[in-house]
Amino acid sequence: MPRTLKVEVVTPDAKIFSGEVSSIVVTAPDGEVGILPMHAPLIAELGEGMLRLTRADDSVVEAFTTKGGYLQIAEDRAIVLTDSAEKADKDKFN
Repeated sequence: MPRTLKVEVVTPDAKIFSGEVSSIVVTAPDGEVGILPMHAPLIAELGEGMLRLTRADDSVVEAFTTKGGYLQIAEDRAIVLTDSAEKADKDKFN
């Protein structure tokens, strides 16, 4: 079985997503950052933009628009803390 990342996307109001993914793409203040399993530990500031999560079977992409926050990566676990996250139209980037 391929390696995955355990991901949680959390806003002040609720946990928006929890699951295993094969990749994450977030928007940082200076551009997009891609994260794969076994990534080095990282804490990064998020900008306004898209958060894309590719599910472990690579068949489904979850997309959210986010407004600021932080991303923490450690030991194949990612936590996205954001001021807001709303489901985005997946057709915009497929």
